[in-house]
Amino acid sequence: MAAIWNALHKAYLLLNYEWADPRAQSLPLITRPFTVLGLVAAYALFVKRLGPWIMRDRKPFELKTTLIVYNVLQIIANIYIFYMMIRIVNLYFWLKAADLLDTIFFVLRKKNNQISFLHLYHHSNMVLLGWVGVKYFPGGHGTFLGLINTFVHTCMYTYYLIAVIYPHNIWWKKYVTQLQLVQQMIVGLHLAQLFVSNPCNFPMFGPTVLVPQSIFLVLLFSHFYQRTYCRKAAQDTKAKAS
Repeated sequence: MAAIWNALHKAYLLLNYEWADPRAQSLPLITRPFTVLGLVAAYALFVKRLGPWIMRDRKPFELKTTLIVYNVLQIIANIYIFYMMIRIVNLYFWLKAADLLDTIFFVLRKKNNQISFLHLYHHSNMVLLGWVGVKYFPGGHGTFLGLINTFVHTCMYTYYLIAVIYPHNIWWKKYVTQLQLVQQMIVGLHLAQLFVSNPCNFPMFGPTVLVPQSIFLVLLFSHFYQRTYCRKAAQDTKAKAS
């Protein structure tokens, strides 16, 4: 038992100190892994169990004003971090943590049908990967992910904002999904090139984890796109023909 404990302790010191970027050691929520793991666990517990239980016998909240303010703040934050990405990579992690509010609002509005596996997996995973990025490689090749992601999220939250204010004028919803698909493809290819050439000695842990992750998300988003748009279009065409 003592040998197992010593091995775990050694692995913890290695992961938390020796492999970590020293600049990340004093940043809030970054210092220890337990904080971010607790945040994601609490998020999953609320949106899957506690939140629906609290809302079970309540009327759904409208939250229109709250959503307008939230989406405007998300747009501003994504534009700012897109512009300043290289200097403020730590704020990118905080922005991914703030994205968890998307799901909280779904629960409060009793829109539980929108909390799909893709939604829950993607939001939880981005917080964890954001933490890993800030702690272990907060610069260089990896900053491109944050750059393209903040651009895509600026477009996405602009769509969300318009959908809240004008719920019947959202014809371009499918293009947001297309943009997310293209994003995952570009990020995957950008990281995969490190397997061929890595002149700056970027830590290979990043692409080893993120390239399969990008492929998995391409599959998930493709399945969502086909189910939501392609099948619906085929059904509409069939209905018109009959």
